[in-house]
Order: sequence, then structure tokens, then C-alpha cells
Amino acid sequence: MRYEVDAGGHRVRIEASPDGRMLVDGRVVAYDAREIVAGRHWSLVIEGRAHEVVVLGGEPPTLLGGPARMRVDGREAVVIASDERTLAARRDRALAGGGRHEIRAPMPGLLKAVHVREGDVVERNDALATLEAMKMENELRAPARSKVQRLAATAGAKIESGSLIAVLVDEPA
Repeated sequence: MRYEVDAGGHRVRIEASPDGRMLVDGRVVAYDAREIVAGRHWSLVIEGRAHEVVVLGGEPPTLLGGPARMRVDGREAVVIASDERTLAARRDRALAGGGRHEIRAPMPGLLKAVHVREGDVVERNDALATLEAMKMENELRAPARSKVQRLAATAGAKIESGSLIAVLVDEPA
């Protein structure tokens, strides 16, 4: 999974794999992460150096995309972590600008379900489709009140990262 992390104004891109390696701004780094208190306290060893990370404020489910106060090795910082779905949604919003929204797969996976049909009007944050990647289900949501202009993929399809799933156009309230 890919993340963009902003800790006290210092921004890095991280891609973690379950085999104990990660890319940090394109550089391979060895790591080991142990959760000590579920969603609140971790012990990290990064390139042989031990670090302690404690969430001080913000609920664990909001750590992605929202600011959280954390203590890293005894120093407090405000951290914002965005996963690849959030980053893709931001890119879609920036590109859409004119009321057209292309919903694209943020990662490769299996399109488990499509929850809308062409012509449907959806509200902001309505579920459009469910993408299964690495045995996790990810809901793709509407960025604004809009009409489903085109569906480019069907349930059961294997999807590549960046593949077009749907095109929406803004719908006045």
C-alpha cells in the first residue's frame, strides 16, 4: 500500500510491503513494525534504529486523511497520512474541475460490486463500487452530487491501477 505522510511539514512518500521492506521517497528501507496497543501505540525498527510511535489525539480510523497528534520518539507532531485511495481522489477532484469526474481504480484488484447504474443520480460520498485488493474491500465513493454518465467496468472484472470505472457529471441540487 502507498502512503503520503506529512509530519510537521516534512512530507514523504512511503510504499510498504509485508515482507519487511518499504520504499521511502523511492529508496528501499528495511523495517519491522509491532503494534503494542491496537491503533494507538507501535514499536518500529527502521534500518536498525528503534522508534516509538503513540497516537495522542484523533481516533485511529481518522488517521488516514485527517490530522492526528502523535508522539514520535518523545516528540509531539501533527501527522497527516493519506493512502493511495485518498491521493487518487484528490487527483480526480483536481482534474475534474469542470464538473466531470472520472472514477479510477486506485490500485489493481477485483471489482466485487458496482452499486449504481448509468443515469443514476448519486449524492456526495455515496458508494459507487467495491474494489477488492489484497483481501481488503475498498469502496469507491462519489466526489460530489452527480449523475452516472458512463460505467466502464462491470462486477467481477479484474482491474488494473488507474483503470476507468465510471464517469460522473455534476448534477445541480
